[in-house]
Amino acid sequence: MKNPWMSAWLSAANSISGSTRNQMLAEMSKAQNQMIEDWQRIWVDTWVAMWFPWMPQNGKRRK
Repeated sequence: MKNPWMSAWLSAANSISGSTRNQMLAEMSKAQNQMIEDWQRIWVDTWVAMWFPWMPQNGKRRK
């Protein structure tokens, strides 16, 4: 015979763990996208500095 209290408790636990898992995945996805964007920006800045050393760095213009 099944225990109805155990079934209710497990159902609530699964519901909570599912929402927690979704929040964790969303945060991981945001962090991964931010890391990729930062890496791309650094990579492009490095290559531009290597190929065009006469260009101003850090967005500063020469007068």
